[in-house]
Amino acid sequence: MLVTIRSLRPYLWLGVVPAMLLLVGSTMLGYLTSPAEAAKGGTCAAFTVSTGGATYRGDQDRTIPADRVGDRIRLDGKYIEFNVRTRDFAAVNYRHTGVDSPDPDKNLPIGPDGTTIFQSKVPLHGETMTGPVSLDINNEGVVLERSGGGQDMKIQAKDCQQGGLFQMEPEPGTRERNTLGPDFRYTSQPPGQTRLCFTNDRFSGYDSPQMATLLSHTDSVATWRVASGGRIGMVIGEDAVEGGCSP
Repeated sequence: MLVTIRSLRPYLWLGVVPAMLLLVGSTMLGYLTSPAEAAKGGTCAAFTVSTGGATYRGDQDRTIPADRVGDRIRLDGKYIEFNVRTRDFAAVNYRHTGVDSPDPDKNLPIGPDGTTIFQSKVPLHGETMTGPVSLDINNEGVVLERSGGGQDMKIQAKDCQQGGLFQMEPEPGTRERNTLGPDFRYTSQPPGQTRLCFTNDRFSGYDSPQMATLLSHTDSVATWRVASGGRIGMVIGEDAVEGGCSP
């Protein structure tokens, strides 16, 4: 009996359908287990956010009216803490607390007194933020956004021991001036890369540009021009070493 491809199609589908279901099921399982694995790793926590006399914690997505926004927004995490100056959305006194995580392999050599990684990250747009603040808190990070004078600023931050922990996004683009903490210094750009490394001789990090150009830098201050749609991020720890930045 001649068996044709057409006659085999129903049987082929019997094999394909279970395979497709297995693929979808494993993909969905990955989505479901990833957050649990991240939490189990113990290297991230959640911020508590305070401004205008009010405190916000736990998973939430809200808008804070302009008249309830103070001069500063305070972000307190287990591993990271800093302030946001609400008139221009500069990040001020960005510190690693030095608290160890449950995973010793992920702990940076900081110590219980912590360390100031950046004195400031200042967007030089020259406008005044006057609008409400968009606040989104999740179990390991926060997103803040505010507009004013035709300028929009967004800050995304994670409360983790190390990794990609911070980025600032202006729209439209502007310049950004980053000033390192007193124990850190800028070093170099790895060959063929646009990132700018920094270190305190114990661990390393880098300014991570996307659609941004380094205009100048000294040992402690770097100035970037960020294009519309671009941003400047910050990475510390193992990822920075893998990115070509040595302690």
